[in-house]
Amino acid sequence: MRTGDWLVKPASRIAATFHEVEQAAAWMAGEYGKVRGALLLPEKIPLEERLIGARDLLPRGVDVQWGEWLHGVRFVTIGMICCPNRHVLHPCPTASSR
Repeated sequence: MRTGDWLVKPASRIAATFHEVEQAAAWMAGEYGKVRGALLLPEKIPLEERLIGARDLLPRGVDVQWGEWLHGVRFVTIGMICCPNRHVLHPCPTASSR
């Protein structure tokens, strides 16, 4: 599965749109913070390392996807899909900016 294929989903599925890498990274950190206390296992990759990776990849059009198991047999995925995207040619959906 290519994460960039999310660009063909309806724009209503977009949680947020950002034009600056720091805003995107802050949103991802905030979403991660909401589930951090429910992680099934201790963090193997600290948040700051995740953010360093995101700040490196996003400006190059590379999607960032974080996934972790949570208590209660749940799984969370926090992702940022780039548009334009380095790996797919789908057009950018229309969404309100944040």
